[in-house]
Order: sequence, then structure tokens, then C-alpha cells
Amino acid sequence: MSNTVRVYELSRETGLANKEVLRRLAELDIEASSHSSSITLGDAQRFRESLGRRTTEDDEEERRRREEARRLAELDLSAVGAPERKKAAKVLPPHLRAQQEAQEQGEAAVAAAAAPTVEAPQPPAEPATAEPIEEPGPALAPEPQAPAARTSTAEPQAPAARMPGAPPPPAPAGEAPRPTPPGVRMPGAPPPPTVTGQVPRARRVVEPRLPQEGSGRRSIPPPVRAAPTRRPSEPGRGAPGRPAAPGRPSSPYRQPVGRGTPGTPTPSAPPAPGRGAPGGAPPGRGAPPRPAGKKRKKGRKTQPQEQALDFQPRQRRDEPLATDVERVEVLSGITVDELAKKLDLSGAALVKKLFQMGEMVTVQQSLPDDTVEILCDELGVDVYFATEQELEFGIEEPDDPADLEPRPPVVTVMGHVDHGKTLLLDAIREADVVSGEAGGITQHIGAYQVRKDGKQITFIDTPGHEAFTAMRARGAQITDIAVLVVAADDGVMPQTVEAINHAKAANVPIVVAVNKMDLPGADPDKVKGQLTEYGLIAEDYGGDTPTIQVSAKAKQGIDELLEILLLQADLMELSANPRKEARGRVVEAHLDKGRGAVATVLVQAGTLHVGDVVVAGVADGKVRAMFDEKGSPIHEAGPARPVQVLGWNDVPEAGDEFRVADEERVARDIAERRAERQRRKELVEQQRPKTLEDLAAEVERGEVARLNLIIKGDVSGSVEALDDALTQLDVSDLDGLVEVRVVHKGVGAVTANDVTLAEASDATIVAFNVRPDANAREAIERSGVDLRSYRIIYEAIEDIERALKGMLGPEVREVVLGEAEVREIFRVPRAGFVFGCMVTDGEVRRGSSVRVVREGVVVADDRVESLRRFKDDVREVSAGYECGIGLARFQDVKSGDVLEVYEAREVERV
Repeated sequence: MSNTVRVYELSRETGLANKEVLRRLAELDIEASSHSSSITLGDAQRFRESLGRRTTEDDEEERRRREEARRLAELDLSAVGAPERKKAAKVLPPHLRAQQEAQEQGEAAVAAAAAPTVEAPQPPAEPATAEPIEEPGPALAPEPQAPAARTSTAEPQAPAARMPGAPPPPAPAGEAPRPTPPGVRMPGAPPPPTVTGQVPRARRVVEPRLPQEGSGRRSIPPPVRAAPTRRPSEPGRGAPGRPAAPGRPSSPYRQPVGRGTPGTPTPSAPPAPGRGAPGGAPPGRGAPPRPAGKKRKKGRKTQPQEQALDFQPRQRRDEPLATDVERVEVLSGITVDELAKKLDLSGAALVKKLFQMGEMVTVQQSLPDDTVEILCDELGVDVYFATEQELEFGIEEPDDPADLEPRPPVVTVMGHVDHGKTLLLDAIREADVVSGEAGGITQHIGAYQVRKDGKQITFIDTPGHEAFTAMRARGAQITDIAVLVVAADDGVMPQTVEAINHAKAANVPIVVAVNKMDLPGADPDKVKGQLTEYGLIAEDYGGDTPTIQVSAKAKQGIDELLEILLLQADLMELSANPRKEARGRVVEAHLDKGRGAVATVLVQAGTLHVGDVVVAGVADGKVRAMFDEKGSPIHEAGPARPVQVLGWNDVPEAGDEFRVADEERVARDIAERRAERQRRKELVEQQRPKTLEDLAAEVERGEVARLNLIIKGDVSGSVEALDDALTQLDVSDLDGLVEVRVVHKGVGAVTANDVTLAEASDATIVAFNVRPDANAREAIERSGVDLRSYRIIYEAIEDIERALKGMLGPEVREVVLGEAEVREIFRVPRAGFVFGCMVTDGEVRRGSSVRVVREGVVVADDRVESLRRFKDDVREVSAGYECGIGLARFQDVKSGDVLEVYEAREVERV
């Protein structure tokens, strides 16, 4: 069911025009611009409740029409003779049945009833002054002089009184009522019940005349007289004619007078003065409908006024906002406008409520979580702070036990740096990966799946260096079993303790692997004793922590370790539902020049297929291809299966949860919304470029300094590790004089855009295992942006830490001499490989350092051992010439690689 209502629907429902509905909505501070605008159900209800105001406006219009009718009636009565007045007086009663019939039959009815009424007032035409005062005396006793004044005006019109031919007493009665009744008649009119036929008529004439002829004072009483009690009393007082009077006031009275007006000689203005005395009786007769009408009219007017008064409190009642919503699910940092939509309220109303609570906010401003909780508590709404995935994909329903199937365990290898984690995993999967790591230290995270006794085991390798805390924490969150590798000769080290804490925080069982048992100084008992301090008691010590002695290098204890892992998995009864949309985590991601963004993901539930639309963080895409850990293409991946996924539009961040979306449009919208939220958080200051030397100088001067960094790396895990390590550097001895802020981080080669951002934000570029492209180098030379390249993570950390502390040693500057592109590869007997190259920039010198750059990523760092042009050994080769280059150690060069030749020069800092 829709939570909104269109304006045109309200128009059809209420019978009002669209413009009128829009006007009334604007009066209620409800935003609506056209007939097709939508408003909330709460606002629609407020509009319906406010429709009581219609009566107020209708009665105002009715009052104006009656005033005009009264004015025309008086003009008509003054211009026409007594018989005509009689006619008009008699025409009114028939109108109670129908307006048109009254108009047609009015003349006959008036002729029949007018004669007796006029004859009564005729006899005392001139001496009537005393009699009228006596008759209405009970009601008009306080004002005997006013009637006399009226009689004087009536005397000139005495000749006109011949038309009615009535005795004088009625005429004065009409006169006296006219002057005094207006002000007094309100209270006095009800008392005389005996004069039912004439008194009401006299009131009719008096009431309309007094407002016109009398002062503003006299016009005031009629509203007072209009109390609703008067109307019922009058009908009770006057026989059947009184009930008719209530219906007469509005149009019935007006139309007969209008008819009479054209029918009578309006130009006869002279009779107007005469209407005071003789004409007073007929108008007095005709007057009853007017007073009754006025009373009714004013009674209606008071009712709308009361309704208006009732409506004002209703607006006040709106101040304590109310909503029919009982529960809302919101993201942390939700804006006022978004919260208002979820609460089915207007943004302006919510801003007003927050203002009353002491919060000055705008509609587009984000609210703190505690403010949202307090506000929802005030409104009686239960609030739940959901994750992005829960709001965008809905809260995942629990799986049916019948759909669950056993799945392989996910095992994370953790431990201190250089304790043999990767060697152990290498021994398990019988592959050599350590040789590719810089310094023999794992700087990436990897996932592999191996088979043991027909069962699969998924392994996740995490770095042991202190900089990779976030990566170890992520590994603990997505794992089922943690293998804690401890070197038998080193024992428990700082990162060992950290790994224990991560595993315990994730409530993951721990299996201890005491590695390097082949070394002479191995002491497993020492390791077991140290572990007891952290709550890990070995089984042979009476505890419940499996402890296996292994040697990754000698491949000892591997089978026993795998058996323990499978046994532990059987005890845990791991299962998952493979028959639903896939969900999992991004383990690693990088940018491949030939294949685009590539992400290693671990499927945690469901099955991922080629062709599925996926979203992970701010990246989305469609699975174009999947590969297993051996590089073989696969078409689907079930629970606990690590795979490489191609087809991303952007590089996802390691640790992001990936979900399968229904279609590409939905995935794109989700990614764009996330990217927009992320962009809001990244505000960059516009300052001149600053180098580490400038920063050190500021620290030495005691100035507060900020180091802005742009981090680029080959894989997202390393970038994240650098980010965490650099922003958490221990600079306590600087007394808060310096701080580190990462303004941007990304995967891939350093580009000109990165240099532009560094120049604008006064940042230093930290390049980890990547190099700038040609455009970026030109931009660096032009702008003077500081670029630092590193291959081992702790070197970057130490360098920047020294810069922060103002203790930079001699600066080692790299001077790029030239570049050569590999065109051909030749194998020379007893000499290894020679790479046929074209020097594209600068010059290549023998003995210089060289980097092998493949698709923007540094593959190796080596030295130019031999340099030949044709068959001659040469010292250097300039740009535009071909040459043969031999490297000292690295031989895995491929066609298309770029050899970047450089020299490292030490420059003393000044």
C-alpha cells in the first residue's frame, strides 16, 4: 500500500478544485507544487481534518450576499408603496416551500393577506406616536425618544400612508421598532411573545435598517443577538411562521426582494424619507425574515468562528508530532529529510521538533545516532540502526535446516612475522610463493583450497608484520578455525599475542602449530608454557588447545595438522545453504592492466555464478569470469570457496562484503549512493605542496604540522595496511605537534590525477610497489610534489615516522636515467637471458639500478649487468637506439615490460 496521496486524489475526494486544495495545503505548511504532487498519509489526514474551515469561508460569502440583499430590500421598500411592501412581506412565507413557487405565487398570497395587516396600522396614522411606544413599551421602554424622532420623519410621508390605509398604531409600532429595536431589539425582541405576527415583521425591518441608518454601535448588537439560542426561541415564539424564517434568511429572502426591486419603481426616491412612518409597518412585517436570517446567518458565522477556534488548538496539538510508524530502520548518520520520509512526516515539521529539543539543524543535515534515538523515543517509534547491506538488500532470513549442506572449513593462518606461516601453507599446497615476496615477508593476503582425504579445506594466509593488523582482524572475522604459527626458537612475540586476541574476539577456535622444529634451538615446551599465560593450554598439559609440532621446511607434521583441522571442522558441523544468492567477503583486490579490476572473494553463503551482478562497497559489476587458486576458469563457486572474480567497474576494498543484486541498475544505484556518502567524508584542503623536509622543519620550529598522504599500492590489502600503520604512528614525544591524514588511497600506478590531488591538498605520495606513469612524472617535475616509493612496508613506516619526528637522515634521491621497452627475449648459452630493448627515454647505463615494471607494477628491482649494442659491449645507450640488456638476478622478464634505469644518490639534508 502506498504511503503517499496525490493532490488530485484529494480533489476528487473532497470535491474541491485542485487549486483550492493546493491553497489549503499551503496554509497548512504542506509542500505541494501541482495537482500531481504527493503528500504523506499524515499530511492528508491533517488536510481532511482542516476542511471545517470551509464553512467559515462559505458563511462569509453568505454574509456578504445577505448584506447586499438587505440593502436592496431597503431601497425597494423605500421606493415602493405600502401595497407593494405588503406584497413583499407576504411573498416571503411561501418561499419556505420553494423559491421559484414563492416568486410566482407571491403576489396572490400577498393580496390575500396584505389587506388586514395594513388596515390595522392605518387608523392612528398621525396620533400614533404615543401608541407605538405603549405597545412595544415592554421591549422598547428604554428608548421612547427615538421613536418620536422617527415619527417626525414619518409625518412628511403621511400622504403616502394612504396606500396601506392602515390605522396609525401599527405604523408607529413599525417606527418605534425601527429606531430602538436595532440596539435594544436583540435582547428585547424575544420577550413579547403575544405579538407573534407583527413583532417579527417589525424586527425584520428594524434589523436591516438600523445597521444602515444607525451608527456602528447599532450594527454591533445584531451579532450578539445572533446567538443560536435566539433562533430556537423565535421559532418557538412565533407560530408556524417562525420555523420557516430560519430557512428564509439566505437565498429565499434575497431573491424575493430582488424580484420586488425591479418590479417596483426604484427611481421613486421621494418615498424613501416616507418609509420611516407608514412604510415602517410593512417593512416591519417584512423584517422578520431578515432578523431571523441574520440570526441564522450570524449563528452560522459564530459556528465557523468556533470551528476556526477549534482548528487553532488542533494546530497546537500538531506540535507534539505523532506518526503511525512504529519502527524504522536507518543508517548511521541519516539526514533529517531521509528520517522524515521514514517517519511519514514533513521535513519542516521534523526540523521544528528538533528546534524545540534544542537542536538547530537543516533538512539536509546528518543527525548523530543519539539524537535520532531521542527523537524517535519522543515520537514513540522504535529505531534500529541497520547496516548498508540490511537496508539495501533487506534483513536476511534464517535458512531452512532442510536446505543446509556441509561445507569446507575456512582456516586462517596467523602468527608473528617470519615465523614460517607462508612456508607452512606452501608445504601444505606444495607451491612456492615465498620467493615472490619482498624480503620474504608476506605483504598480501591470499586464499587457497586444498584437498585432504577427499575433503576440502580453505586456507587464508595473513601477514604477520605489525602493520597488517586490519588484515589479520579481517582474516579472523571470515574464518572458522585459526592456526596460530609460533616459531619453536622464538616463542610468543607481539604479533602472536595480537593474533590470539583477534581469534578470541571472533570466537574462533585456535589450533597451535609450533613451527621450525627442525632447528637446533627448538623448544616446544617453552612455547607451550608461554601460551598458557594467554589462556591457551595445550592438550598434553590438560587443556583443550590442540598443539601440533611441525616443520614447514622439512614438511614434518603436515598430515597430522590437516587431520586435526578436519576433526575440528566435523565437531563444529559447518554447513551453508548453496541454493540462494551468493554473499561473501572480498579477501584481496588489485588492478590488472589486461583484465581490469580483479578481486579475490570468499563465498560464505549461496553460490556465485558467472553472469551474476555483484556489489562490494563502492564497486559494482557483472561477473565475467571466475578462476580458482590455480588459475583455472570455473563457472560457479559454492560456500567456503575462494575465487578470483573479473568484471568489476572499480576496485573493491579488501574486507568489503559482496552481495548479488537483482539487476545492474540496482547494483549501480547502490554503489553510487555509497560513493556519494564516501565523497562527503573526503574534504580536501587547498594548500601548496609540502615535502617531508618542510614537515620536519615545522616540527623543529615547534609549529603544529599536518602531513597529508596519498597512498597508492599494487593491491588493496597493502594499501589498507599502510593506511592503518601510518595514521596510527606513535608520535607521542611530539606533544601533538603533528598529525597524519590520508586524503586518498587507491590501487594501481600513480597517475597524473594523483599528482594533481597531491598538489591541491598539500600531500606526499607514498607509492608501494607501483610507479608513476609518464604523465604523472611530468606532473611531478612541474609541480614539485613529493613522491616516495617503497617495496617493503616497514621502510615506508619508518621513513615517515622519522620525518614526523624531525630526524630524517641523509636523503637518498632517485634520479631516473632512462627507460627501455623490452621487444624480444634471447636465450644465450652460459649467459642466461638477454633482453632486446628499445631505449624510449633518456639513456641506459651499464651498472645502473633498474626496475622491471609490468603494467604499472614493479615486478623486480635489479641491476644492469651487461649492455650491448649489436655485438659490442657499450657503456651507455641513448634514446632511439636498440640494445641488449642483461640483468644480474631477475630473469622472468616478458615482452612489453619496461626497464626503468635509475641511480640512487645520497644528498645531505639542509
